[in-house]
Amino acid sequence: MNVRNMCDNLPQVIHSSYWERKEKFLLNEDTYKEWIVFAVENGSFYYELNENKGTAAFGDLVFCPPGLPFRRVIVTPLSFYVLRLRWTYRSEPGQDPDFTPPVGKISIANTSRLAVNYANMRKAEILDFERQNKLRNHYVQDLWLLYCEECGSEPWSSGVTEASRLDPLMEEACSMIQQHAFRKIDLKDIAAELGISPVRLTQKYKSHFGVTPIHYLTSIRLEKAKTLLLQTDLTLEQISECIGYENGYYLNRLFMKHLHVTPAKFRKIHQV
Repeated sequence: MNVRNMCDNLPQVIHSSYWERKEKFLLNEDTYKEWIVFAVENGSFYYELNENKGTAAFGDLVFCPPGLPFRRVIVTPLSFYVLRLRWTYRSEPGQDPDFTPPVGKISIANTSRLAVNYANMRKAEILDFERQNKLRNHYVQDLWLLYCEECGSEPWSSGVTEASRLDPLMEEACSMIQQHAFRKIDLKDIAAELGISPVRLTQKYKSHFGVTPIHYLTSIRLEKAKTLLLQTDLTLEQISECIGYENGYYLNRLFMKHLHVTPAKFRKIHQV
């Protein structure tokens, strides 16, 4: 996905539906004529979009393009929105030919704002269709723009202008890590896509940001893990799958190493 000027392309919601604590999908596989987004408010589900696969939980939105088989299985009782949408480019129908919408899971780091938007979308359901549609699009587009900002696709998101960036290549590396943080990501692949060696990527990244790329990736994943521990009932294994790790044992080790506490104790201490 081209991260530049993503905010020029906005999702336009055609229809939405909300499901609460659904335990099983009616169809484990379906194909759609429009873009479909499953936006998870609570619970989790496993999905496959060809080779793109993973587990989605609160904070995640799964994008499925038209014509692609969408396989999915609920892992824990799922509360979620199903959004049918099309793309607009600078308020006009259609999308920028240089823009490729995401396929699979994207993750919103600002989960507080995400939760507020979901709650406001539910409140709008009592309104007439026209007003409901305007508000629904407002909140969905707000989430998309928030994601664009978190990805660093716009100059304001990093606090510097494009002209003042010291190393655009490392800014691109940072954006790629953010976009793929909760999938099984190999930094060697990012280095290859940028046309440099993994060692050179680490050197340049640390010089530019002050931390190594693996340290930054770990910090993003641990923040998401903390959110899921406090805002869901997912097990450690399920959380591990949601953030790109193979198993709960490894995530437990990372908690002890970086936070000096086990995930279970962290959940017990901080949950109200």
